[in-house]
This record gives sequence, C-alpha cells and structure tokens, in this order.
Amino acid sequence: MAGGISALLLKAEDKNRWSVILHHADGRETTLPSATPAEHLITASEIDYSAYRREIRNLREHHPLLEERLEVSQADFEDFVAEALLLPSMIRDIDPVGYFVLAQLIDQSLRQEDDGSASFLLNAAAQLLQILEEPLRAQVYLRNALEIACDGMERATQQKRYQKLIGTYPELQNLCDPTLLPDGPSKGQVYAAYSIFGLLGLELALYFHQDKQRIARCDYCWLYFIPKTRKETHYCDRETDGFPCKQRGSRFKRNLDAEQDEALLACKRLRDRMYARMLRYTTALPENRQDLIPMDYDQYDTWSENARLARIDYLDGKLTAEEFLRKIDTMHDLEDYTVDETQTSPAETAWQRMVAGNIGFDPELHYPEGFMLLDLRADDPKWQTFSADDLRRRDQEGHQSLREKYGKK
Repeated sequence: MAGGISALLLKAEDKNRWSVILHHADGRETTLPSATPAEHLITASEIDYSAYRREIRNLREHHPLLEERLEVSQADFEDFVAEALLLPSMIRDIDPVGYFVLAQLIDQSLRQEDDGSASFLLNAAAQLLQILEEPLRAQVYLRNALEIACDGMERATQQKRYQKLIGTYPELQNLCDPTLLPDGPSKGQVYAAYSIFGLLGLELALYFHQDKQRIARCDYCWLYFIPKTRKETHYCDRETDGFPCKQRGSRFKRNLDAEQDEALLACKRLRDRMYARMLRYTTALPENRQDLIPMDYDQYDTWSENARLARIDYLDGKLTAEEFLRKIDTMHDLEDYTVDETQTSPAETAWQRMVAGNIGFDPELHYPEGFMLLDLRADDPKWQTFSADDLRRRDQEGHQSLREKYGKK
C-alpha cells in the first residue's frame, strides 16, 4: 500500500476468514487474528466500553477547562490534553482497532495550529472529546444495525436481512452493499477502510455476501450468536448467571407461552378456584360445610393430576383449546370454552421505534442516570425513584429478552 497513509486493511485468508491489518503511515503493519465477518461483527458489538465511557464523561463534565467562564487558560488546556491522551490506553487490549484509529486521529488533531481565536482551545478540546468517542459511536451504529437486520429475522434470507437494514437506514447502502463485492473472495484479496465504522460496514457487506453463517439473537440473553446449523435456533451456547441460555431460555419460554395462551390462563384460574374450595371445605367445621361445595384433599389431588395430564396433551397438540377446557372444567365453572387468539407482543415498542428512527440512538445518552417523580394525582403521593434501567425496560416492554422479563432484577 502507498506510504504515508494509515488504514485498516481487511485481508482474505481463505474463502471464509478475514484478517484485520493495522497499517501505519510508516509502513509498519500489525495483523490481528482472522475470523469470519459474522464473528468479527459479534465481537465488535460485545466490547465492554463502560469504564472508558465513564472516564470520557468525567473529563467532559468535571474538567476545569470546560467550565463556563470568561477566560480559557492555556494551562487548563494542556492539562486537559494530558488527561485525554491517557484514555485510549484503556481500550488497547479490548479494542486494538479502536486504539489504532484513536492514535491516528489524535495525532492529526494535535497537529493543528492555533489560529489565534478566543475559541480555539475550546474547539480543540471539543474535537478531542469527539475523537475519543469514535469507538463508542461505531459500536452504537453496529448494534443498531444488527438489531434491525438480525433481531427477529431467524427465518429470513440474507437478502431480506440486508433489504430490511437499508430500508431502515438508507445511508448504509453504499457502505455495506454486497453487490459491490466480487462474486467470490480469493486468498490474499485486500480491502481498505479509513474509519472504524467503515471497516464494520465492509464486514457487513461481506457478511451479507455469504449464506454459510447467519447472525441470530439469543432469546434468553439477547446477545448475538452464530447458529451451528440451518435449523431455526433461539438460544446460544453461552452461560448467563451461571446457567446455560438453552436451559433457562426454554424454561422461561414456557412462562411466556402461558402468559399469552388464553386456555392456559383459564386453567390457572380454575386451579386457583379449586384450591380455594379445598381450603374452605377442609378448614370449615363439619357443621358449617352444608353450604360449601365438597372438595377434600383427595378430590383436589385427583382433579389436579387430571388437569396436569390434560395440559400436557394440550401443549403436545393432542387436544384443542376447547377440548382441554372441557376436560378440566369438571364443576362447570366456565361460561364457555371458546378462547381468543394467543396474545402477541406489540408490533413495535418505543425502543424499536427509537432504534429504527436513528442509527445513532445511544441508550447511554438517551436515558438519564435517574430521576425522582412525585405523582400528585395519586391519593397518597409519594416520591418514586426511576433509574436508567427502569426507563429502558419501560420502553422495551413487550420486546425484551427472557432474562430481562423473568430473571431476577
């Protein structure tokens, strides 16, 4: 590659695997481990920048240089730059691509000559902050792109995933259009990118260009993964909170099905009613039982076992909803045996609308750390505290991970 230009190179090691090469302006190169485009994208989406983001926020909110005052001190600016230059090292190990790009951008920024304006120091500081946030922005763009293209798209083809992505974010078409790539990559083929998201866009194009691997979202932990087969797959192989996602996910999925199935909800109401009858009857004095419906322990156990077996047959498809309810309603408590269609999640949540409306939607910036609310409309008004997670869960309600919905808060 021509000297004097830093770049991110993507080199084909074979038909499926690519290596990212950090090409320095002086010709030095560092080659990172090879992976498939899908693996690259998932890894990039999971980088934990929380500590790095926190330090940038502290620098922005608490450094004296950025306080409102009439004069800007050169000493404060130099101190600000010194602190800013320490931050990229925080991501050297977790994100070598981001660290490389930051080094190039910061070097260019610091080479600017003072134009003598009163605002130069403040503008230079703002530019440094903008540069430091570059890896964060790229990850936000990637996460939102993956949410559009991969969430709920397990049965879709790669073409449909791509069409949904550019239909939502038309600005990505020139960046990740698979039709712009040659039919089949050959070993040693190299592409160049000059920004973090430019590299990710190229990897998206390579991902959509093939169909051997697809990215799916785990219904339990909501992280992305690559299914091992072409069969529709809902859970990854990770362990979350000490349990395999497949184990916890299938268990919590039953909870979700029960919440959405009118026949199962009716079964639960009948079970509660039968249990209440049994308690009333068995705890009443013999002389007070004449007005109660007879239901002792043995009768309740018999009904409960029959209901359990009928529920299994219903879930296995051996009984219709009407047949299931007729079989368990031995005391004719239900007025009829017709049930509404299974409840479904809302077509679109507030969260999904925000993601689709802005590829730069960043929940870390959108939601405040917390706030307090006093609802004066209540009979007994009390202050309530809401965290950023509370607000996020509210906006995601109806479309969230099983872990978020049923796991311990």
